[in-house]
Amino acid sequence: MHQKLFSPQLIVRKNEINSTNNFALELIKSENPAAGTVVLTLNQTKGRGQQTNSWESESGKNLTISVILRPEFLPIPQQFQISIVISLGVYDYLRQYVSGVAIKWPNDIYVGTKKIAGILIEHSIMGSVLSTSVCGIGLNINQSKFVSDAPNPISLSNCTGNVYDLEDELQNLLSCIERRYFQLENGFSHQLEKDYLDTMYWINEEHSFEDENGRFTGKIVGISEMGQLRIEAEGEERIYNFKEVSFI
Repeated sequence: MHQKLFSPQLIVRKNEINSTNNFALELIKSENPAAGTVVLTLNQTKGRGQQTNSWESESGKNLTISVILRPEFLPIPQQFQISIVISLGVYDYLRQYVSGVAIKWPNDIYVGTKKIAGILIEHSIMGSVLSTSVCGIGLNINQSKFVSDAPNPISLSNCTGNVYDLEDELQNLLSCIERRYFQLENGFSHQLEKDYLDTMYWINEEHSFEDENGRFTGKIVGISEMGQLRIEAEGEERIYNFKEVSFI
């Protein structure tokens, strides 16, 4: 039987910090925290999304955490597996409450056409493997109104009409992530990839996209071994890195 990855003793709680990922990265430099350490804050003043994006979160209403993993068993070319693990963990958590949950490549979580969670993963490498992965998760739980210009936010409370205890939801979320992480650690990466593809937003549907050459119609057919997006368009398969293609 596996020991647990997450435990209450490994949760670092901060009332307010600029970014849980930044704090976790500093913690790794200064204190060498154990795998499974979770940084949690009630108020994240400068939550970071992918590249220059920011994340809006009302204080005390949502889960804003960063999880520190040490996937030293994972070769660098397979780093997208961590993204799959975290995305599926959040997906599994949400499916307990709502239907219509999907993972929008690479790792936004949607309910219907609205975004309920964002994920930002930052890796450090050691030789040919990953040494640490800092996995930031912003998950909208109890926030009812969104004031930023983010195009399509939604919360769990918006979906169900209920208000949730954040401590209970944190433990539930962490247990979902833990189960997926142990799947990866135990060599079930093909099952994880299959589950990821089964839950992908717009998979095998005709939709409009935009790349550097303009708009086009195509359908997502999967991901590459490196986690790139595979789109079939005009009789050929195109492969995109993150930020090289937009969903229209």
